[in-house]
Amino acid sequence: MRVFARTDGKCMATPFPDLFEYGIHTEGSDIRAHVSVVNRIVYVFQTFRGIEAIEKYNPELRKAGQNGVQYPTAEGWLAKPEWIEDLRRLKFFSWAHWPELNENQSTSKKGVLAVRCVVDAIRSGRFPFWLDTSEDDRKNIQIKGTDIVVFCRKKIQVKCDYRSGDIPNGTGNLFLQKAERSPLKRK
Repeated sequence: MRVFARTDGKCMATPFPDLFEYGIHTEGSDIRAHVSVVNRIVYVFQTFRGIEAIEKYNPELRKAGQNGVQYPTAEGWLAKPEWIEDLRRLKFFSWAHWPELNENQSTSKKGVLAVRCVVDAIRSGRFPFWLDTSEDDRKNIQIKGTDIVVFCRKKIQVKCDYRSGDIPNGTGNLFLQKAERSPLKRK
């Protein structure tokens, strides 16, 4: 329960439960993928670039909610995609499952479909990865016709950011979450 001071100086408890710190600063991801349903675009960027954008532009912390809940269930920052250095717009109009997503679904259902979208983008070879690579100078490898060896172990955080992204369909922003609460816990 949060306690707020009223204008008359007295304190009152609100019925709003606390949010848990879980977002871009604490999730431990390397890459973030914000799935914009209204634009049929996945906005992909390195997590640290999103944090840099928050620090550089210092947007106001905002509350957000879920359908069917009378209090805020998340807080975060609205960040313009152009603030995030090296952000990639993956136009994925051909993904067959866009019609399965709708705004009235539970956050869990939307999340499952957003992850499916990103998995399908990865499997099709369209998802961008930032990798550290180097030329392999081992003679036994080069003799076999291999010049570069790539190892990729990246953690990706996927967000169904339903109305995010480019205008006119989207809001013009991505929601970079700081804290959340999931009171409905529906699947």
